Amino acid sequence: MATKHPRLLKWFASGNPFFVLLKLVPLILLFCWLLTKGENSHLKGAFLFILGLVTWSFFEYATHRWFYHIVFKNKKVMWFLEAFHLYHHHNLTDYRVLNAGLFLIYPLALFFWLVVFLITFDVQLASCFGLGTLGYYFFYENVHYFIHYKVFTSGYMKFIQKYHLYHHYRKWNKNFGNTVTIWDRLLGTYDGGYKEFELSEDMKKELIHG
Repeated sequence: MATKHPRLLKWFASGNPFFVLLKLVPLILLFCWLLTKGENSHLKGAFLFILGLVTWSFFEYATHRWFYHIVFKNKKVMWFLEAFHLYHHHNLTDYRVLNAGLFLIYPLALFFWLVVFLITFDVQLASCFGLGTLGYYFFYENVHYFIHYKVFTSGYMKFIQKYHLYHHYRKWNKNFGNTVTIWDRLLGTYDGGYKEFELSEDMKKELIHG
């Protein structure tokens, strides 16, 4: 478990979204610098940026559904999952594993950048896409952290908190989206039962800090 492997926490997790942002800064600066290496149209750049946002929203869903909740025969893979996501499901009050760290952020960001570069052979367009993925990724990390940190009483955060915690407390095999419901709706894992779900006072005391 994560508590027995502090080195994993150092490299694969972050204490809160502020530390995630600090780790993102070098990548953001790199992609912004690469944007100066060419003369592509703003329209193409905006399209790739938006595509990056959408791509990360789907990746968030796909990883949660098809990787984090699958039982793998490989013991090393299961050891890694048990140290983080499965551990998170059984220990909701451990805030150390809510946000990702360097060894998760950098490989993924650079992989996405490389894929788009190999398709377009254009560092600018790949960097616009990369900034889109980083932007949505940081949004996701904030949402996931704060819905486990405090009780929300209105707006988007109340809605997505109920949606996500319904996945934790009621249906672990439904509602995999952490920030949007569209992929659950399109791919058959949406459960509207979250609308009737309410956190009990005991849940709030166990789960929420403030």
